[in-house]
Amino acid sequence: MADPQRFWMVQGDGPANYRHDSLGSAEMEARRLARANPGTAFFVMEAVAAYRKVDVERFSLRPDDEEIPF
Repeated sequence: MADPQRFWMVQGDGPANYRHDSLGSAEMEARRLARANPGTAFFVMEAVAAYRKVDVERFSLRPDDEEIPF
């Protein structure tokens, strides 16, 4: 997870797996699905946090173009 970005998803009766880049996009999809599936509620959800455990992280202190002298 290099640079986590905000995203939204739409949840209905089935699994949700598409990440929307904007709230507007997710809301449009929820409305489209609601029209196509009368009586079913579709929820717009926003990712608010992400967690990750990192054991060891290495940092290079020399430029990428510098060669090792051996």
